[in-house]
Amino acid sequence: MFLSHSSLFSIPFSNSNMENIKRLIKARVPPAIMTPVIQNILSLPASVARFIIDDFTAPTASQKNWIRPIEKDTWRGAWIGSTMSECLTKRQLLKRIKAADLIIFKIHGGAFRIGNAVMYMDAFIKWIKILKRTHNLNALILSVDYSLAPEYQYPIPVLECVEAYKYLVEDLKIPGSKIVISGDSAGGAIAIETLIRVYAPHILENLDSPRTNYNIELPAGLFLCSPLVSANTDSWLWEFKEDLVTPLLAARTLKDYLNLPGADTTDLHLLKLTLIKYGFDRFVPKHVLVYLGDREVMRDDILSLAQSVIDDGRVHVQVRKENYEHDWYFIRELVSREDDIMLAKADMQFASFVARSVAEAKAARFVRSKLAVPVVQAMENQTVEVAQKVAS
Repeated sequence: MFLSHSSLFSIPFSNSNMENIKRLIKARVPPAIMTPVIQNILSLPASVARFIIDDFTAPTASQKNWIRPIEKDTWRGAWIGSTMSECLTKRQLLKRIKAADLIIFKIHGGAFRIGNAVMYMDAFIKWIKILKRTHNLNALILSVDYSLAPEYQYPIPVLECVEAYKYLVEDLKIPGSKIVISGDSAGGAIAIETLIRVYAPHILENLDSPRTNYNIELPAGLFLCSPLVSANTDSWLWEFKEDLVTPLLAARTLKDYLNLPGADTTDLHLLKLTLIKYGFDRFVPKHVLVYLGDREVMRDDILSLAQSVIDDGRVHVQVRKENYEHDWYFIRELVSREDDIMLAKADMQFASFVARSVAEAKAARFVRSKLAVPVVQAMENQTVEVAQKVAS
């Protein structure tokens, strides 16, 4: 598997003057101006769009102290938490990870073409602080810096995220009850397919296939923001001209990431997500939170999939829809200053969702462990009885 050389390891951290300029832009430039600017940047060729976005979202000097890069043979990313940069040794890092009450496994958006593991530091730091202040939970974030299209096409980014998740649950032995997975936009699609590949991989070939991996607990929760759940652009609401997702961006994404229209569509599993209508508990955790915009072109596809999960009746789903464009929760420049209270409420809702998901998952894990003891004892007693009968 190949890894791109861009991403957080080559991001130029801002100097103080540039930080002040960026802070001023974010605070003072209204969404009516920022939205078309971001829209145009996203639709540029990947290399140009990356340079601009990486520079604009570069962590500030104070945020650098929250970041501890991690690089493995098959994936890379960043651990994010208070003073994480001070974890210089593997032992120090493992100590912090084991001491955490929960891990948020984050897969960023960016149309599979742009973005990096630390592009949402403002939101990440708010999450961690709110979870500590309101729920007394010590949270860490493992954000994956997957390789980007067109240099690395499907399924390479998905496979890297699968490896990163396995590092968390297999190498570090973090129980699913302490994990919440988060994906926005393209990262939402990768998050869903990562869960399928880990817990019920045969669904990719046959939608009726059962879950086969019970060695790893399902995560406690799944948080999706404006997830890409269908590549059928015919169903998208193109009347929303102000949305970040434009016909040009959609065409570039499908070509750069999925190699459409030339690729064999039978191998493009992203196209099958909306065809799943039941049995979501084969790969989806018990609790799901979805944020989306009322003015995004993919709105109806997202709502349709969310309704399918609700109708299936096996997963608890919360949906928050605001009168904004695609990925408004993470790209906060889209939200007017008058709606800062709405954003604060969305942060609180996310924190409450995480706390509840983890608490219920841990309680369920405790019950299972207690029930397992008499079952094991009964099996051992039965084995002894059989052995005695054979001996007699």
